Amino acid sequence: MQGKILLVDDEPEILRAVKFYLEDEEFEVHVTEEGSRAVELAEALQPDLIILDVMMPVTDGIQVCRQLRSRTRTRLIPIIFLTAREAVEDKIKGLEAGGDDYVTKPFSNQELLARIKAHIKRSREELSSHPVTGLPGAITVENEVNRRLQAGEIFTAVFAAMENFRPYQEAYGVSRGERLLLYMARVLEEALGKCGGEGCFMGQPSYEECLLLLPPDRAAEVCSCATVMFEEGKLDHYLEQHRRLGELTYYDYRGKLARSPLVFLALGGVCNSNRFLATYAAVADWGAQVLLKARSCGKSCHVLEE
Repeated sequence: MQGKILLVDDEPEILRAVKFYLEDEEFEVHVTEEGSRAVELAEALQPDLIILDVMMPVTDGIQVCRQLRSRTRTRLIPIIFLTAREAVEDKIKGLEAGGDDYVTKPFSNQELLARIKAHIKRSREELSSHPVTGLPGAITVENEVNRRLQAGEIFTAVFAAMENFRPYQEAYGVSRGERLLLYMARVLEEALGKCGGEGCFMGQPSYEECLLLLPPDRAAEVCSCATVMFEEGKLDHYLEQHRRLGELTYYDYRGKLARSPLVFLALGGVCNSNRFLATYAAVADWGAQVLLKARSCGKSCHVLEE
């Protein structure tokens, strides 16, 4: 399979024709005629690229694009607009909304295919997404933090990790460890969506750690929400005997009986409002120190510093 495509167009004939052509080129293609459904599908499917018609009833392509760009899990997916309009100002509107390219109807299938392949190739090279959660990886995270610093933005960077994760993965195996990582990521995303406000970002710069970028006045609420939600569901990832004991007992790789506390969520946040930070490395170094303080609490908690 060459990639996963989400095709959004209110014309059934175009949907059928493009879907047939791209599937013949070994793409997995998902379609919808409704702009209002596109955001939901994009978040669920995590496609490699979205083909989006500009002119649609109710919710048009420009509105859909803005919504996609405002959400953590879809903000970096390449978007190609399909437009029947030749006016330069209409194309500029699409690009300013966050589109990456446009193709004018009627279009050549070969041209569309070439553009799709080029954008997917570039996106994969730049994104370096996390292999388990699909969140933006280390390169994208570093670029985003540096961009905000260079623009003079004031923000809080919250580093998140699960304490006692490695004993959990040793006891339960890689597959269940990955499910626990996904659980942490979903909790953080939900907390960010509920309380974070505009301009938020979430990525995963290392295998076990996530990073949230958010307005300083929202940081404490997001962190509190995340720790509560994490605690509410973490026991579902343990066997009944470990839930009863309140700790993990297992035989390690040497065959010796080992004990470990249950996992908890540690959040360490740093804000550049009172301290000059020039690079992502400076943010990460400070964040690692604050995260260590949160880890030492012995329970799900957050520590924020300015």
